[in-house]
Amino acid sequence: MRFNDILPLLLLTERSVAWNHASGAELLDGILNGQERVFVAYKLVSVDCSAEAQVCRRFDVSSFPTIRLHHPDGTQARYRGPRKAASITAFLRRSTHPAVSYVTDKNATAFHSIDDVVLVGRFKRGTNLRQQFMIVAKQYSDRYSFALAEPQQGTQMECFNNADDVQLFTTEFPGPMSIEAFVKLCSTPLIPELTRRNELSFYETKKSIVHYFVRDDKAREAYVAELRPLAKKYAEYLHFTTTDAHDYADAAEMMGLGRGSTGLSVQNPNNGEVFPYTRRDKITAASVEAFLGDIIQGKVAPWNPTAGHDEL
Repeated sequence: MRFNDILPLLLLTERSVAWNHASGAELLDGILNGQERVFVAYKLVSVDCSAEAQVCRRFDVSSFPTIRLHHPDGTQARYRGPRKAASITAFLRRSTHPAVSYVTDKNATAFHSIDDVVLVGRFKRGTNLRQQFMIVAKQYSDRYSFALAEPQQGTQMECFNNADDVQLFTTEFPGPMSIEAFVKLCSTPLIPELTRRNELSFYETKKSIVHYFVRDDKAREAYVAELRPLAKKYAEYLHFTTTDAHDYADAAEMMGLGRGSTGLSVQNPNNGEVFPYTRRDKITAASVEAFLGDIIQGKVAPWNPTAGHDEL
């Protein structure tokens, strides 16, 4: 198997599933001998790291599955997103344009919609902020799209989170991490997935959390699409999150839904109160908003693990 005239996208894993499987020798032959070729298309290739440990170490793979995109010039890009076709496709699409593009008033609007998350910096040439923007853009270019434009009304950054239909901008850069902090703020979904790794960040804000436990991506996407306007409306006061009911079965139980169960529950981290959604109504933006209103008005009693939950 040779990789001439292609750009290899490698899945380094325990085993091959649907990708074209290659041996370590074939992998090295394709990457090392095909570098001078012109990029024509992508080739999806998998390598069994349990059988090709030496090759995987050569590519600095410490854990797997890992996805890497190898460019014809010998450089590589690490994929850090979810193992979903749409996300990987977006990653490949970003690889076809520079880490930082340059836009003018004529083409800026078109660039704003090029990706799920787009950031545009307006900094004077030769300034430290412009240099910092370049550094941050290169760091996150595998996940988001960046561009520089000429300043119009002073120094600023613009954010277009097209996935959530949110636009932000800032003219304040008080510290060296300001640009990166704005990128993280811009790219955070209105309804993110809550995990052990990020759960502390939600609890630290002291906002109440509207948990939704779900088992599959299709149901998760449907919920996010339905509740996104409500999450946007109450973003100042509430966190809306989703959680994998299978991986975090204990969390569902702690939220009064039963171990491993799916469903919605509202948690107040300030006093520990939990309000499981036990109504028979289908979970919609309207029904959840009504439920939140009843909690605020005291019409819903908090869940009592020993006595059960009283609806009203």
